[in-house]
Amino acid sequence: MQEEKKGLSWLRLILLQIVIGCTLIGIFAYVFRIGVDEVRIVPKEANSRDMFDGVPMRMNVTYPGVGTISIDDPKELIAWKASFTRILNGGKPQTRANASRLLLTGSIAYLDQEDIPFQIGTSGFRFGTDSVNSLEISAEIRKLQNMLIDKTLTADTVSGVIANRNHQVFRLQDGLLTTLSEADRAALTTQMRTAVRLIDFSHFDFMAEQPSSHYVVQLTDEAANGKHWLHLDRYDNAYFIVFDLLDETNHKAYFKLSDAS
Repeated sequence: MQEEKKGLSWLRLILLQIVIGCTLIGIFAYVFRIGVDEVRIVPKEANSRDMFDGVPMRMNVTYPGVGTISIDDPKELIAWKASFTRILNGGKPQTRANASRLLLTGSIAYLDQEDIPFQIGTSGFRFGTDSVNSLEISAEIRKLQNMLIDKTLTADTVSGVIANRNHQVFRLQDGLLTTLSEADRAALTTQMRTAVRLIDFSHFDFMAEQPSSHYVVQLTDEAANGKHWLHLDRYDNAYFIVFDLLDETNHKAYFKLSDAS
């Protein structure tokens, strides 16, 4: 009987020690926050900047009223991609609509993604769902717009504008606009189509003089708030200078007639 009571006492002591031990472990775990390995999955942010993970296959650029060009050279596409990335990373979100007078639009195509649209004016740059503009990148935005305008004003696009019957073509002389005759319009189209684009025009000094001929194309541009004019100045019957009064970057494209010496 005494041995039975002694056995129960030892059992109670062991149980008491277990309870005390568990209590102490619980207290220490709470106080010191013993860590437990956790695996968390962070969802990928869904926005248009994810496109920079890949390599662009093609880029289309549309000049309102003039036309669309396509760029598919890999090295050139990577350079455009770098310019886009720099502006998106350096700018601040734009809260107001782009108020630029001339807005160029386009898209970048990828092999395994949908085409991502973009829009650029002097007052902002939109790429997909991202829209940026700030004082820090205003010069970069104007530079990018200038480069895209230069890229789209080619001999083919400008001659196509002149030939397009949806547009009106005039000769400007002594402040008066006169509709160009069919023969003169056809001749001007041919001259422009066969003209050679000039890159280095720093040595030209004739631009301080009055052009020998001045042509104006009234573009059919539904996006423009008013009339949209493309101007062509011809100098010495050898050179063309093409510019757009809506272009706030004041860019000019220079061409030399193919039959000029």
